[in-house]
Amino acid sequence: MVVTAEKRETVLQRTPIAATVLDAEDLKQTRAWSFSDVTALAPSLLTTEHGSSTSSLFINIRGVMGLHSQTAVATYVDGVYQFEGFGVPLTFNNVDNIEVLRGPQGTLYGRNAFGGVINIKTKQPTNTPEGYVSVSYGNFEQQRYQASYSTPIIKNKLFAGVTAQFDQREGVYQNTVTNDDFDRPQSISGGLNLRYLATDKLDVTFNGRFERNEDFGSYAWVRSDSILFAEPYSVDRDRRNIELRNNHSASVKINYEAEAFDIQSITSYQSYERGFPELLDVDFSAANARAAKNDFDINTFTQELRFSSKQRSDSPFDWTVGSFAFIAPNGTRDNAFINFFDDGETRAENENRFDNKGIAFYGQGNYAFNEQWEATVGLRYDIENQRLLQELRNVDIDGNVTVTQPFKNFESTFEAFTPKFILNYKPTENTIVYAQYARGFRPGGLNTNSPNEADVPFDPEYSNNYEIGIKNTFFDNRLKFNITGFLLQQRDQQITVIEDSFFLTRNTGNVDNLGAEIEVEALPLKGLQLIWNASVSDAEYKELLIADAATGTNIDLSGNKPLFNPPFVSFSAIQYTKEFNKGFSAFIRGEHRYTGEHFFNFNNEIRQSPYNLYNARIGGRYKNFELAFWARNLTERKYRTWATGVFLLGSPRFYGATLSYDF
Repeated sequence: MVVTAEKRETVLQRTPIAATVLDAEDLKQTRAWSFSDVTALAPSLLTTEHGSSTSSLFINIRGVMGLHSQTAVATYVDGVYQFEGFGVPLTFNNVDNIEVLRGPQGTLYGRNAFGGVINIKTKQPTNTPEGYVSVSYGNFEQQRYQASYSTPIIKNKLFAGVTAQFDQREGVYQNTVTNDDFDRPQSISGGLNLRYLATDKLDVTFNGRFERNEDFGSYAWVRSDSILFAEPYSVDRDRRNIELRNNHSASVKINYEAEAFDIQSITSYQSYERGFPELLDVDFSAANARAAKNDFDINTFTQELRFSSKQRSDSPFDWTVGSFAFIAPNGTRDNAFINFFDDGETRAENENRFDNKGIAFYGQGNYAFNEQWEATVGLRYDIENQRLLQELRNVDIDGNVTVTQPFKNFESTFEAFTPKFILNYKPTENTIVYAQYARGFRPGGLNTNSPNEADVPFDPEYSNNYEIGIKNTFFDNRLKFNITGFLLQQRDQQITVIEDSFFLTRNTGNVDNLGAEIEVEALPLKGLQLIWNASVSDAEYKELLIADAATGTNIDLSGNKPLFNPPFVSFSAIQYTKEFNKGFSAFIRGEHRYTGEHFFNFNNEIRQSPYNLYNARIGGRYKNFELAFWARNLTERKYRTWATGVFLLGSPRFYGATLSYDF
């Protein structure tokens, strides 16, 4: 397996980094349709299921998770950094593979690669015409239609590929007020790839994609933990909570092979819009007591320029240097909270205009002292400026407007150096041992829905990651066995909290996480595949002071466990494929996921006990046709997936069938 974790092609098992690659076949076998389905497919990787809301994608690696749009895990699609965290593509469309890089990757990947990086690579067109179509149907009227086709337009010169996908299902949650389904997500996405080989040294690729999500019933939250299990998958709402999301992007990648080095330029434009055509129910009840309005619009331009040495077997030294710049001008976010009374309504409105920009310079070099010892040194410098123009106003029952804060400018600048050091030892051809230090950086920011000036700014977050690992392959690559140990220290941790219906990001304290990860994959017999991933985490707050609204004092919660951080998670799978004559084969697969106890609030009073989930897949393939029957959460285990002020259950049992044809 070849990866680009170091922004150059290397063999995964010989690369001194904690990384897992999920290719298209892996995603198909696990029926991983979206980020919500990939928890534990790589060690220490968790994703928070958050109902049907598209603006609540939270990715967690090694217990590091950002509960706001500035995520703690950076996501890249075809080499393009997804600047707005909620703009990350939610469904997997035409994916070739996904690289999961664990631990801080700030030296090469920059801002918000604080807990790790998700690299998504889509299938690119080649000289060979190919494509596929796929149709899926399941309970809750799940429907998924996919189609992809790529072909050379001019052989050896110009290639094109197109893809399209449609997803929808009926509601899992029932609205007891209207007796209708509450959450009914629907999405349509597509892409266009063009590749032009201008010369044998110049390669130009254009990637364009879009995703539109319509959620008829977002934020299926309930008010209390007791209601969550006593009345599972039900809400009592007087409003439909419709959420619309549009995500468009286009990028141009230019690769040029100069005589002494290689040059790569990636230019991108991204547009993210989220809005609510109707008022949202935020009292989480049948009472018409409180509603909200929240609209968001941001456009981002990015430019990365990278120079790399030629990858030659006779050179002991290779290097990469580059720069990354972004600008996100004229972004808007408008909020309104409405309280309803018998004689009218009152509004608290918050209008925001923001302008962000930044630039970074980075470099990394690898030097092989001999065939066994190699060292890597990297350094990055980031500087970022954020500006916010904000006005707060109240509208009383009679419609009179009072400006409580005239438009005011807030501005913050953040800068950081993020070094990286690796020492790599290769005792045999099939084993490497490495030790690494990496520093992580997540910039601070400006809360755009803060009810007062003091809560607008929050500070950067930093981390130190110490890591040792060993990677092995045995028995002619029929057994892979990797172990990683790490100590991750978070300083000035950023956490988003809900206070009086406002989402505010605050710096809460310092966390130490001592952990280990294991990856095992074996092929003991022809057609039999065994997989086991696991992660162990011993994390606690070394410093944590939380304000007590009742007393006006700070409560010392040092020693408590961090949020969304189970001490043990494992994933295992067994698959057997039997080949018959005349192009027919049959397969059966079973999966088990265990998630240990974890907490949802700082005082560790709200917790989720350990639970097990079971998935299965069975089917057959005849030549180019494949029919598979699948099920997720077979025992329909009910578990909390969200409990920070409001509560939400994880997904119920899903089952269905997929018919596909590739050519």
